[in-house]
Amino acid sequence: MYSFLARRWFLLLLFAGVGLAALSPVALRPFTAALSPRLVVALALFLMAWGLESRSLLRSLARPLPALWAALISYGVLPPLALLAGRFLPEADYRVGLLVMASVPCTLASAVLWTRMAGGNEATALLVILLTTGTSWLWTTLWLTAGTDAVVAVDAAGMMRELLLVLVLPVLGGQLMRLSGRLARAAARRKTLLGAVAKLLVFLIILRAAVDVSGRLRERTEELAVLPLLATAALCLAVHLAGLLGGLTSSRLLRFDRPTQVAVAFACSQKTLPVALFLVETYYKDAHPLAVVPLVFYHVGQLVADTFVADALARPQAASHADENRDAGRRP
Repeated sequence: MYSFLARRWFLLLLFAGVGLAALSPVALRPFTAALSPRLVVALALFLMAWGLESRSLLRSLARPLPALWAALISYGVLPPLALLAGRFLPEADYRVGLLVMASVPCTLASAVLWTRMAGGNEATALLVILLTTGTSWLWTTLWLTAGTDAVVAVDAAGMMRELLLVLVLPVLGGQLMRLSGRLARAAARRKTLLGAVAKLLVFLIILRAAVDVSGRLRERTEELAVLPLLATAALCLAVHLAGLLGGLTSSRLLRFDRPTQVAVAFACSQKTLPVALFLVETYYKDAHPLAVVPLVFYHVGQLVADTFVADALARPQAASHADENRDAGRRP
């Protein structure tokens, strides 16, 4: 039981939070309304960047092709796939939300965690996070300007400035903290704690989004149909899984080693909810109040589905290690 709770505590907390938000959004709204997406996102990024080992990133930088490939899939494949999938959605809000989610950078905490669970190369996942986060101000802006400009006038320059402030500066600040040996050692000793706090911050954003979605759906119960909601959830999961399988398959064809294949698969397909929520609330909230719905569907769907994917990917490696240990025990 302890082992199960240690491995699944975040998913259990996620289910409990989303369920509570669905049942009683009014009770949670005073708490979630006080949360600032900008502050929470920046703080989570800062904590994770502080805990990133610079040497691991340097080793990945010496072999950058896998990370560049993952970033290419993340920004070059998933957004147009979301545009294509959006044609099957009758609600403009859902189409905008799906495109926003597909256009944001790799999710910060879970990409590394799920890569670790599956026995993948964490350093590659970390590099993808930095690449997609550091260039989000450009690629996210381009996709949203091109994909939604006919519906909503996007302030491209303003979006670039906001993303630079919210994404890039906290990452740089966290890495600068590691220039101090004392602070770097403190981060190494508290790496698990820093990761847990960062995930809790992400959970707070998920809870805020879930409360927002539940409240808006309740307000428009008579206008909304169930089938479009189900179709949106299915297409969000389909876009994510298409990216994951595409990353895994293409990495095999490119002859990356298995741990790198795993890292590419998770990092190219997982998308960050806090940044997407920040963009929706800043640029699309008034014109598309239900654009937040696909954000929650995509993020919750990727966390749940990837848990089982990570378990499946970890089994062959665990079996291989067991065989190696068995063979080593038989040697004289």
